[in-house]
Amino acid sequence: MIERITVIGAGATGHAVAAVMARRGFQVTFYDDARFAERFADIENLGGITLRGMMHGTGKPAKLTTDPAEAMAGAQAVFVHVMSDRHEEIARRIAPYLEDGQHILITPGNLGSFIFRKVFRELGVTAQVTLTEKEGNFCPCRLSAKGEVTAGLPLNLKGKVASLPAADTERVLKDLEGVVEYSGNQNVFEGVMNAGNVINHIASTVLAAAEIDHKGDEFSLFKYAFTPNVIKCVSKIRAERLAVLQAMGLPEHGNPMGMIEKIQNLEAHPEVHVFYKYMDGPNALDHRYLHEDCSCGGALALSAAKRLGLEMPVLAAFLGVAGAINDRDYINDGRTLENLGFPAEMTLEEIYKQI
Repeated sequence: MIERITVIGAGATGHAVAAVMARRGFQVTFYDDARFAERFADIENLGGITLRGMMHGTGKPAKLTTDPAEAMAGAQAVFVHVMSDRHEEIARRIAPYLEDGQHILITPGNLGSFIFRKVFRELGVTAQVTLTEKEGNFCPCRLSAKGEVTAGLPLNLKGKVASLPAADTERVLKDLEGVVEYSGNQNVFEGVMNAGNVINHIASTVLAAAEIDHKGDEFSLFKYAFTPNVIKCVSKIRAERLAVLQAMGLPEHGNPMGMIEKIQNLEAHPEVHVFYKYMDGPNALDHRYLHEDCSCGGALALSAAKRLGLEMPVLAAFLGVAGAINDRDYINDGRTLENLGFPAEMTLEEIYKQI
Protein backbone atom coordinates (compact mmCIF):
# COMPACT_ATOMS: atom_id res chain seq x y z
CA MET A 1 0.00 0.00 0.00
CA ILE A 2 1.44 3.34 -1.04
CA GLU A 3 1.81 5.88 1.76
CA ARG A 4 4.84 7.96 0.72
CA ILE A 5 4.63 10.07 -2.44
CA THR A 6 7.22 12.42 -3.89
CA VAL A 7 5.87 15.13 -6.19
CA ILE A 8 8.44 16.61 -8.58
CA GLY A 9 7.87 19.97 -10.24
CA ALA A 10 7.06 23.24 -8.45
CA GLY A 11 4.74 24.57 -11.13
CA ALA A 12 0.97 24.84 -10.85
CA THR A 13 0.27 21.13 -11.33
CA GLY A 14 2.93 20.11 -8.84
CA HIS A 15 1.40 22.46 -6.27
CA ALA A 16 -2.07 21.03 -6.92
CA VAL A 17 -0.98 17.40 -6.68
CA ALA A 18 1.12 17.99 -3.57
CA ALA A 19 -1.82 19.71 -1.88
CA VAL A 20 -4.43 17.15 -2.93
CA MET A 21 -2.35 14.15 -1.90
CA ALA A 22 -1.39 15.73 1.42
CA ARG A 23 -5.05 16.48 2.16
CA ARG A 24 -5.88 12.86 1.38
CA GLY A 25 -3.51 11.67 4.09
CA PHE A 26 -0.41 10.67 2.12
CA GLN A 27 3.05 11.58 3.33
CA VAL A 28 4.10 13.97 0.56
CA THR A 29 7.57 15.22 -0.26
CA PHE A 30 7.51 18.18 -2.67
CA TYR A 31 10.72 18.56 -4.69
CA ASP A 32 12.28 20.77 -7.31
CA ASP A 33 15.71 22.32 -7.71
CA ALA A 34 17.10 25.43 -6.04
CA ARG A 35 15.51 27.75 -8.60
CA PHE A 36 12.22 27.09 -6.84
CA ALA A 37 13.38 27.47 -3.24
CA GLU A 38 11.42 30.71 -2.85
CA ARG A 39 8.17 28.94 -3.74
CA PHE A 40 8.88 26.31 -1.11
CA ALA A 41 9.64 29.05 1.43
CA ASP A 42 6.26 30.63 0.65
CA ILE A 43 4.49 27.32 1.26
CA GLU A 44 6.32 26.88 4.56
CA ASN A 45 5.54 30.43 5.69
CA LEU A 46 1.87 30.14 4.71
CA GLY A 47 1.42 26.76 6.37
CA GLY A 48 0.62 24.83 3.21
CA ILE A 49 -0.75 25.10 -0.32
CA THR A 50 -4.19 26.65 -0.74
CA LEU A 51 -6.52 25.20 -3.37
CA ARG A 52 -9.01 27.57 -4.98
CA GLY A 53 -11.41 27.52 -7.90
CA MET A 54 -12.97 24.10 -8.39
CA MET A 55 -10.98 22.56 -5.52
CA HIS A 56 -10.88 23.95 -2.00
CA GLY A 57 -8.83 23.57 1.14
CA THR A 58 -5.19 23.59 2.22
CA GLY A 59 -2.69 20.77 1.93
CA LYS A 60 0.67 20.80 3.69
CA PRO A 61 3.40 18.52 2.29
CA ALA A 62 5.34 16.71 4.98
CA LYS A 63 8.60 17.82 3.40
CA LEU A 64 9.71 20.57 1.00
CA THR A 65 13.15 20.06 -0.49
CA THR A 66 15.57 21.03 -3.24
CA ASP A 67 17.75 17.98 -2.50
CA PRO A 68 17.07 15.07 -4.92
CA ALA A 69 18.55 12.52 -2.51
CA GLU A 70 16.16 13.62 0.22
CA ALA A 71 13.28 13.72 -2.25
CA MET A 72 13.75 10.15 -3.44
CA ALA A 73 14.60 8.50 -0.13
CA GLY A 74 11.81 6.12 0.83
CA ALA A 75 9.38 7.29 -1.85
CA GLN A 76 7.05 4.57 -3.07
CA ALA A 77 5.47 6.62 -5.88
CA VAL A 78 7.18 9.50 -7.67
CA PHE A 79 4.83 11.84 -9.53
CA VAL A 80 6.68 13.93 -12.13
CA HIS A 81 4.89 17.13 -13.16
CA VAL A 82 7.27 19.16 -15.33
CA MET A 83 7.28 20.35 -18.93
CA SER A 84 8.68 17.88 -21.43
CA ASP A 85 11.75 20.09 -21.98
CA ARG A 86 12.75 19.22 -18.39
CA HIS A 87 12.34 15.44 -18.59
CA GLU A 88 16.02 14.73 -19.20
CA GLU A 89 17.09 17.19 -16.51
CA ILE A 90 14.84 15.56 -13.91
CA ALA A 91 15.87 12.04 -14.94
CA ARG A 92 19.53 12.94 -14.42
CA ARG A 93 18.84 14.57 -11.05
CA ILE A 94 17.01 11.60 -9.56
CA ALA A 95 18.91 8.73 -11.25
CA PRO A 96 21.60 8.34 -8.55
CA TYR A 97 18.98 8.06 -5.80
CA LEU A 98 16.48 5.59 -7.25
CA GLU A 99 15.41 2.69 -5.05
CA ASP A 100 14.03 -0.73 -5.94
CA GLY A 101 10.27 -0.85 -6.29
CA GLN A 102 9.65 2.85 -6.94
CA HIS A 103 6.93 3.75 -9.42
CA ILE A 104 7.65 6.83 -11.53
CA LEU A 105 4.52 8.39 -13.02
CA ILE A 106 5.08 11.12 -15.64
CA THR A 107 2.12 13.49 -16.05
CA PRO A 108 1.38 14.33 -18.78
CA GLY A 109 3.43 11.50 -20.26
CA ASN A 110 4.46 13.03 -23.60
CA LEU A 111 6.76 10.05 -24.25
CA GLY A 112 8.87 11.05 -21.28
CA SER A 113 9.28 7.39 -20.33
CA PHE A 114 11.65 6.97 -23.29
CA ILE A 115 13.74 9.91 -22.07
CA PHE A 116 13.90 8.63 -18.49
CA ARG A 117 14.74 5.11 -19.66
CA LYS A 118 17.51 6.36 -21.94
CA VAL A 119 19.07 8.43 -19.16
CA PHE A 120 18.83 5.60 -16.61
CA ARG A 121 20.50 3.19 -19.01
CA GLU A 122 23.21 5.71 -19.86
CA LEU A 123 23.97 6.27 -16.18
CA GLY A 124 23.97 2.56 -15.37
CA VAL A 125 21.01 2.64 -12.98
CA THR A 126 20.47 -0.80 -11.44
CA ALA A 127 17.46 0.00 -9.22
CA GLN A 128 14.32 -1.79 -10.40
CA VAL A 129 11.76 0.97 -11.01
CA THR A 130 8.75 1.33 -13.29
CA LEU A 131 8.12 4.13 -15.78
CA THR A 132 4.50 5.03 -16.46
CA GLU A 133 2.87 7.80 -18.47
CA LYS A 134 -0.49 9.42 -17.80
CA GLU A 135 -2.63 10.56 -20.68
CA GLY A 136 -3.24 14.28 -20.18
CA ASN A 137 -2.57 16.36 -17.10
CA PHE A 138 -3.72 15.90 -13.52
CA CYS A 139 -5.97 18.97 -13.75
CA PRO A 140 -6.09 22.38 -15.47
CA CYS A 141 -4.71 24.86 -12.96
CA ARG A 142 -2.69 28.04 -12.51
CA LEU A 143 -0.56 29.50 -9.72
CA SER A 144 -2.72 32.40 -8.58
CA ALA A 145 -0.72 33.71 -5.59
CA LYS A 146 2.14 32.64 -3.34
CA GLY A 147 1.40 29.15 -2.09
CA GLU A 148 -1.93 29.14 -3.92
CA VAL A 149 -3.20 27.27 -6.98
CA THR A 150 -6.53 27.75 -8.74
CA ALA A 151 -8.06 24.67 -10.37
CA GLY A 152 -10.27 25.06 -13.42
CA LEU A 153 -12.16 21.78 -12.97
CA PRO A 154 -13.17 19.60 -9.99
CA LEU A 155 -10.83 16.93 -8.65
CA ASN A 156 -10.91 13.83 -10.85
CA LEU A 157 -8.74 10.92 -9.82
CA LYS A 158 -9.65 8.88 -12.90
CA GLY A 159 -7.53 8.70 -16.03
CA LYS A 160 -5.63 6.42 -18.37
CA VAL A 161 -2.01 5.34 -18.15
CA ALA A 162 0.46 2.94 -19.69
CA SER A 163 3.90 1.81 -18.62
CA LEU A 164 7.03 1.35 -20.69
CA PRO A 165 7.05 -1.56 -21.25
CA ALA A 166 3.29 -2.12 -21.24
CA ALA A 167 3.83 -5.41 -19.39
CA ASP A 168 4.33 -3.32 -16.23
CA THR A 169 1.01 -1.46 -16.50
CA GLU A 170 -1.11 -3.99 -14.59
CA ARG A 171 1.30 -4.11 -11.66
CA VAL A 172 1.53 -0.33 -11.46
CA LEU A 173 -2.25 0.03 -11.50
CA LYS A 174 -2.57 -2.51 -8.71
CA ASP A 175 -0.01 -0.71 -6.56
CA LEU A 176 -1.64 2.68 -7.20
CA GLU A 177 -5.03 1.49 -5.96
CA GLY A 178 -6.23 3.86 -3.26
CA VAL A 179 -4.09 6.68 -4.64
CA VAL A 180 -5.74 7.15 -8.04
CA GLU A 181 -8.37 5.31 -10.07
CA TYR A 182 -6.54 4.91 -13.36
CA SER A 183 -7.12 2.33 -16.07
CA GLY A 184 -4.68 1.03 -18.64
CA ASN A 185 -3.95 2.05 -22.21
CA GLN A 186 -2.64 -0.48 -24.71
CA ASN A 187 0.77 1.24 -24.68
CA VAL A 188 2.32 4.67 -24.15
CA PHE A 189 1.57 5.67 -27.76
CA GLU A 190 -2.17 5.40 -27.15
CA GLY A 191 -2.06 8.11 -24.50
CA VAL A 192 0.17 10.51 -26.42
CA MET A 193 -1.77 10.04 -29.65
CA ASN A 194 -4.92 11.05 -27.76
CA ALA A 195 -3.42 14.19 -26.21
CA GLY A 196 -6.18 16.78 -26.31
CA ASN A 197 -3.75 19.67 -26.32
CA VAL A 198 -2.39 18.73 -29.74
CA ILE A 199 -5.89 19.45 -31.02
CA ASN A 200 -6.67 22.43 -28.79
CA HIS A 201 -3.38 24.31 -28.55
CA ILE A 202 -1.30 24.21 -31.71
CA ALA A 203 -3.44 25.75 -34.47
CA SER A 204 -5.22 28.12 -32.09
CA THR A 205 -1.95 29.46 -30.65
CA VAL A 206 -0.33 29.94 -34.06
CA LEU A 207 -3.39 31.72 -35.46
CA ALA A 208 -3.55 33.95 -32.37
CA ALA A 209 0.14 34.92 -32.66
CA ALA A 210 -0.46 38.65 -33.22
CA GLU A 211 -3.04 38.83 -30.43
CA ILE A 212 -0.68 37.03 -28.03
CA ASP A 213 2.13 39.44 -28.92
CA HIS A 214 -0.18 42.40 -28.24
CA LYS A 215 -1.92 41.16 -25.08
CA GLY A 216 0.88 39.23 -23.34
CA ASP A 217 -0.25 38.40 -19.81
CA GLU A 218 -3.79 39.54 -20.66
CA PHE A 219 -4.27 36.83 -23.27
CA SER A 220 -6.46 33.78 -22.71
CA LEU A 221 -6.68 31.12 -25.41
CA PHE A 222 -10.15 29.94 -24.49
CA LYS A 223 -11.50 33.50 -24.32
CA TYR A 224 -10.04 34.96 -27.49
CA ALA A 225 -8.69 32.32 -29.89
CA PHE A 226 -11.51 30.00 -30.91
CA THR A 227 -13.21 31.86 -33.73
CA PRO A 228 -15.14 29.90 -36.40
CA ASN A 229 -12.18 29.82 -38.78
CA VAL A 230 -9.78 28.68 -36.06
CA ILE A 231 -12.19 25.92 -35.09
CA LYS A 232 -12.29 24.88 -38.75
CA CYS A 233 -8.50 24.34 -38.70
CA VAL A 234 -8.64 22.56 -35.34
CA SER A 235 -11.34 20.24 -36.69
CA LYS A 236 -9.18 19.34 -39.69
CA ILE A 237 -6.25 18.43 -37.45
CA ARG A 238 -8.56 16.23 -35.42
CA ALA A 239 -9.77 14.48 -38.57
CA GLU A 240 -6.19 13.90 -39.72
CA ARG A 241 -5.21 12.47 -36.36
CA LEU A 242 -8.29 10.25 -36.20
CA ALA A 243 -7.28 8.65 -39.50
CA VAL A 244 -3.80 7.94 -38.10
CA LEU A 245 -5.23 6.55 -34.85
CA GLN A 246 -7.43 4.17 -36.79
CA ALA A 247 -4.50 3.03 -38.92
CA MET A 248 -2.48 2.45 -35.75
CA GLY A 249 -5.26 0.29 -34.33
CA LEU A 250 -5.87 2.76 -31.50
CA PRO A 251 -9.19 4.30 -30.37
CA GLU A 252 -9.98 7.99 -30.07
CA HIS A 253 -10.75 8.74 -26.42
CA GLY A 254 -13.83 10.89 -26.23
CA ASN A 255 -14.13 14.25 -27.95
CA PRO A 256 -10.83 16.19 -27.86
CA MET A 257 -12.75 19.35 -28.81
CA GLY A 258 -15.21 19.00 -25.95
CA MET A 259 -13.89 21.96 -23.95
CA ILE A 260 -13.93 24.21 -27.02
CA GLU A 261 -17.56 23.32 -27.62
CA LYS A 262 -18.49 23.99 -23.99
CA ILE A 263 -16.73 27.37 -24.00
CA GLN A 264 -18.69 28.32 -27.11
CA ASN A 265 -21.89 27.78 -25.11
CA LEU A 266 -21.08 28.91 -21.58
CA GLU A 267 -24.70 29.39 -20.51
CA ALA A 268 -25.37 25.69 -20.99
CA HIS A 269 -22.14 24.65 -19.25
CA PRO A 270 -21.74 26.43 -15.90
CA GLU A 271 -19.28 23.71 -14.84
CA VAL A 272 -16.57 25.34 -17.01
CA HIS A 273 -17.04 28.94 -15.81
CA VAL A 274 -14.01 28.78 -13.50
CA PHE A 275 -11.93 27.22 -16.26
CA TYR A 276 -12.97 29.98 -18.64
CA LYS A 277 -12.27 32.75 -16.13
CA TYR A 278 -8.93 31.66 -14.69
CA MET A 279 -7.14 29.41 -17.22
CA ASP A 280 -5.23 32.20 -18.95
CA GLY A 281 -2.27 32.00 -21.34
CA PRO A 282 -0.20 31.55 -23.30
CA ASN A 283 1.40 34.93 -22.64
CA ALA A 284 4.02 34.47 -25.38
CA LEU A 285 4.71 32.25 -28.39
CA ASP A 286 7.83 30.89 -26.69
CA HIS A 287 5.58 28.74 -24.53
CA ARG A 288 4.81 25.12 -23.67
CA TYR A 289 1.57 25.36 -25.68
CA LEU A 290 3.82 25.12 -28.73
CA HIS A 291 7.07 23.60 -27.44
CA GLU A 292 5.42 20.65 -25.71
CA ASP A 293 2.48 19.89 -27.95
CA CYS A 294 4.35 20.34 -31.22
CA SER A 295 7.47 18.40 -30.23
CA CYS A 296 5.68 15.52 -28.48
CA GLY A 297 2.18 14.56 -29.61
CA GLY A 298 2.40 16.53 -32.83
CA ALA A 299 5.78 15.14 -33.89
CA LEU A 300 4.79 11.57 -32.98
CA ALA A 301 1.56 11.80 -35.00
CA LEU A 302 3.41 13.04 -38.09
CA SER A 303 6.09 10.36 -37.86
CA ALA A 304 3.49 7.62 -37.34
CA ALA A 305 1.51 8.90 -40.31
CA LYS A 306 4.63 8.81 -42.49
CA ARG A 307 5.37 5.25 -41.33
CA LEU A 308 1.83 4.27 -42.37
CA GLY A 309 1.89 6.05 -45.72
CA LEU A 310 -0.59 8.71 -44.59
CA GLU A 311 -0.40 12.49 -44.73
CA MET A 312 -1.32 15.18 -42.20
CA PRO A 313 -0.89 18.38 -44.25
CA VAL A 314 -2.72 20.72 -41.87
CA LEU A 315 -0.87 19.57 -38.75
CA ALA A 316 2.44 19.60 -40.66
CA ALA A 317 1.78 23.17 -41.80
CA PHE A 318 1.08 24.40 -38.30
CA LEU A 319 4.13 22.62 -36.85
CA GLY A 320 6.21 24.23 -39.57
CA VAL A 321 4.92 27.73 -38.80
CA ALA A 322 5.27 27.16 -35.05
CA GLY A 323 8.85 26.07 -35.65
CA ALA A 324 9.55 29.18 -37.71
CA ILE A 325 8.16 31.37 -34.91
CA ASN A 326 10.27 29.71 -32.22
CA ASP A 327 13.35 28.78 -34.27
CA ARG A 328 12.80 25.08 -33.61
CA ASP A 329 12.41 22.11 -35.92
CA TYR A 330 9.54 20.41 -34.15
CA ILE A 331 8.94 17.98 -37.02
CA ASN A 332 12.44 16.50 -37.24
CA ASP A 333 13.82 17.19 -33.76
CA GLY A 334 10.70 16.26 -31.78
CA ARG A 335 9.78 12.92 -30.23
CA THR A 336 9.38 11.07 -33.50
CA LEU A 337 9.51 7.31 -33.90
CA GLU A 338 13.01 7.67 -35.30
CA ASN A 339 14.23 9.85 -32.44
CA LEU A 340 12.74 7.42 -29.92
CA GLY A 341 14.99 4.71 -31.34
CA PHE A 342 12.80 3.01 -33.96
CA PRO A 343 14.50 3.07 -37.38
CA ALA A 344 12.48 3.77 -40.52
CA GLU A 345 12.43 0.14 -41.63
CA MET A 346 10.56 -1.00 -38.49
CA THR A 347 6.84 -1.54 -38.82
CA LEU A 348 4.39 -0.42 -36.16
CA GLU A 349 3.71 -4.06 -35.32
CA GLU A 350 7.40 -4.58 -34.62
CA ILE A 351 7.52 -1.39 -32.54
CA TYR A 352 4.47 -2.42 -30.49
CA LYS A 353 6.26 -5.64 -29.54
CA GLN A 354 9.14 -3.60 -28.13
CA ILE A 355 7.00 -1.30 -26.01
